[in-house]
Amino acid sequence: MKLTRRRLILTSALLAAGLPPAGLLRAQLAAPWRDYQSEEGRFKVSFPGEPVTKRGKLRTESGELPSTWHTAGDGVDATYDVRYTDYPGAVTGRLTPAKMLAAARDGLIAQSKGRLESDKPVGMGKVAGRDLQITGEDGMHYRFRLLLVEHRLYQLTAMARPPARADEDRFFASFQLIGFPRQ
Repeated sequence: MKLTRRRLILTSALLAAGLPPAGLLRAQLAAPWRDYQSEEGRFKVSFPGEPVTKRGKLRTESGELPSTWHTAGDGVDATYDVRYTDYPGAVTGRLTPAKMLAAARDGLIAQSKGRLESDKPVGMGKVAGRDLQITGEDGMHYRFRLLLVEHRLYQLTAMARPPARADEDRFFASFQLIGFPRQ
């Protein structure tokens, strides 16, 4: 009873001062999930809030390649990202999909300075893919899904402090390819 009364007094004081209580603040900050479609990227996915699109270069063993990524945060402390990179035919022609995905996995482990927790095959029809979980040197939890479609490598990322979040599954399950011939 005392705890409830204290909570009520604290909540009233915060509201009187024009400040929302912590739980309300967290709920206000949490962004609503919305569907997003990238015609250029040829995918659809659900993000928490409106994603920011950036373009840059991805350093690979084959040199720097143009890359585009779409990123949104949940307003609390998780980030969701879809990145795609088009590889030259000379690269995808000489490596099997399994070797391309393994090279991408190894690059992600090195970049995070982390430890691979799990690596499972995943696919969308005939599309080759890997689902990875990495714990970074900084303690961050990274979940990646790599999908190779023709010459394009998609990298879906959910990044947050442990523990894993149920919204990760929502994000990964919502991803759909568009504009490709039936795979």
